[in-house]
Amino acid sequence: MRIFGGYFMGIVFLVIGIVLLLNSIFNFNVHTFKLIVGIVIVLFGVFILFNGFGFQDSRSIIFREGIIRVSEVQDEYNIVFASGTIDLSKVKIEGEVKKIEVNAIFADGKVILNPDVPTLIKASSAFGELELPDRSSVIFSSQKYKIGDISTNQGYLEIEANAVFGKLKFITIN
Repeated sequence: MRIFGGYFMGIVFLVIGIVLLLNSIFNFNVHTFKLIVGIVIVLFGVFILFNGFGFQDSRSIIFREGIIRVSEVQDEYNIVFASGTIDLSKVKIEGEVKKIEVNAIFADGKVILNPDVPTLIKASSAFGELELPDRSSVIFSSQKYKIGDISTNQGYLEIEANAVFGKLKFITIN
């Protein structure tokens, strides 16, 4: 359920309307603005408790735990305030260079790679950690890492990986 659509905003407007009507009909001596802000905060808390407060699609995981299984490469994948896995093990290169960006921002992320697919990882970290398949780490710096033979004739997967206040770990599996 979207937070600014559907049920949640309907309930908020319904409660605000009822409070304003009761205040005008019965002439309550209530600070309407403070009451409305309090009700909105309470409803927002109830919404988070019962419906969760996260989002996931084919490119992003935000405020939740999830897995993105990739078969067709898109240009960017994000894990934000979350814990997630991006599975690139089924990606086919077919003689072309495919470039993607993977970002872990305030997050704990994993990227699964196929060791048979030539891959160039451009790892960059700012207040975070990037762990490469050989278990080396990139902290407060940048580094390039290659899997297989990288040539433009054969094609390869080029990943620009960024970890900002988070951890991003690369794993190779068949």
